[in-house]
Amino acid sequence: MSEQSERLFSILSHIQDRHIDRAGRYMGKKHRPWRRWTALAACLVLLLGLGVVLPRLGGSVGSSGSGSNGASTFMSYAGPVMPLTLKEETSAITAQRAITLNFEPWVPVWETNEERLEGRTDLDEEQRQKVLEDYQEIYPEGGRYQYSSDILVTDSYTLNNSTQEDQTVTLLYPFTGQLRYLGAQQPVLTVEGQELETALRVGAYAGSFEGAWSGALEGDEEGSVNLNYAESWEDYRDTLADGSYAANALGEAPDVRDWKVTVYRFTDPYGPEANEEAGIPNPSIRVGFDLDYDRTTILGYGFHFGSYDQENGTMIQGFSIPEEGEPRYGQPFYLLVVGEDIQNMTIEGYVTGGSDGDTPVLEDCGVTVERYESDLDTMLRQLLTQSMEEQIRWEELAPGLDFEVYYRAFLEHLLAYGVLSPQGMERYGAGWIEEMTTDVQTVDRVCWLEAQVTVPASGSLTVVASMTKAGSFDYACADTENRGVYGYDFVTSLGSNLACTRQTATLEDRGQITIVRQNFGFDLERGIQTVELDPGTEHYYLEVKRLAGTLPQNAPEN
Repeated sequence: MSEQSERLFSILSHIQDRHIDRAGRYMGKKHRPWRRWTALAACLVLLLGLGVVLPRLGGSVGSSGSGSNGASTFMSYAGPVMPLTLKEETSAITAQRAITLNFEPWVPVWETNEERLEGRTDLDEEQRQKVLEDYQEIYPEGGRYQYSSDILVTDSYTLNNSTQEDQTVTLLYPFTGQLRYLGAQQPVLTVEGQELETALRVGAYAGSFEGAWSGALEGDEEGSVNLNYAESWEDYRDTLADGSYAANALGEAPDVRDWKVTVYRFTDPYGPEANEEAGIPNPSIRVGFDLDYDRTTILGYGFHFGSYDQENGTMIQGFSIPEEGEPRYGQPFYLLVVGEDIQNMTIEGYVTGGSDGDTPVLEDCGVTVERYESDLDTMLRQLLTQSMEEQIRWEELAPGLDFEVYYRAFLEHLLAYGVLSPQGMERYGAGWIEEMTTDVQTVDRVCWLEAQVTVPASGSLTVVASMTKAGSFDYACADTENRGVYGYDFVTSLGSNLACTRQTATLEDRGQITIVRQNFGFDLERGIQTVELDPGTEHYYLEVKRLAGTLPQNAPEN
């Protein structure tokens, strides 16, 4: 069981009925009535409401050999290894590139229960002992075999200077990843064995949006409810094609300091305690008000149910009254009004969440409301800081992902897809900041590491990017030809202005794999493990399965 799985199990074990009730509420526009989803859909809504990131659902079933040059289209696509580029193109510098695909993480290594705890710096001594007891119960042999479907990639460039003068150039090394997991995905750049000082540049969401259940439901063929992740290297090629994506990531951040907002701050909510027998399953506060939808936009923080009525110019935003010990207990709730102010605010208590008109009113409820003026930049920084403290363990993130990087990524997502965008997506129609922060942390994007090096006159130096690269795969529960197959792919020139005079690839299989599909030209039986790459071939892929007999007896499947 992974640490992530253990955390998920711990969370699900402590869910109360009142949280299930409110997690299942959907805030939709009046002309799109709430659909009663199946039990599976309800489970997905619940998990997302808890901030749990589910594996992406996408790709094609039975997709082997259906992609470019016979490559598979996997249900979960990890993105390609991309080539180094220069911030400003120059003919003075050329390169020779050598990439190595190392399957060392596939080798099973015995890990004791005590060793597994060494990295858990988040636990005190009492908690460590409790977790160790849990490990001993799950793994009574004293530990388990640890192995992975990741590989180690080294992407090496020998930069050659053809001029009689030293050339100082700015390197940009691209990689695909998600903000929340950059600590594991971000490459390390070295020159002659010394780590380079780098700056992290983060691109926008490298995907699109689609209707609910990928358009499988009647009336949802088009829409913008779900994320539509990149499914192939061509998706990244199209994203980078005209240069605007990279230019935006390397350019200036949006500036919303002049965007005036009216702030409504709600503190100290009170009401009767939850009591199922008394008919009060989830005591809640509803805030109702009038507004002109063409002149006013609402952003909320801490709210989690409500309703729109554009025709009559009304809106409801609500929240469950937190009990002591719950995450939001003692925390303020916010409504940010962008544009004309709202009118005729009403505040009432109800026996449960949601915005149904027949929900019984609950007496002896209330909340303190403060109204003041501010600007969007100030308020977003304040609320995102609070959100990050509640949602993220910073030690899991990449060193270069400081608040400014994260804030910019959120702001760009909000302005491109949220309620402040002219082309706002239905997914973010409620205007709730927390809903968007989860996506900002976990959507696929292209990032760059930026660094400067000086290539000596008529000389060369070697720059190496080292990284752990996840494999693409089909889910174990899907009955496809690619069950147990992992894919790793590589592009030769995508998004790069660096002229490579030679490119090679080396496979270090570590005796762990059998090749299912490829276009590299490796031949393990004949000992061909280093090959020359054709610069005219844009995309190379390697798809493998674990070699039978490489797992120790009783070792769990990956």
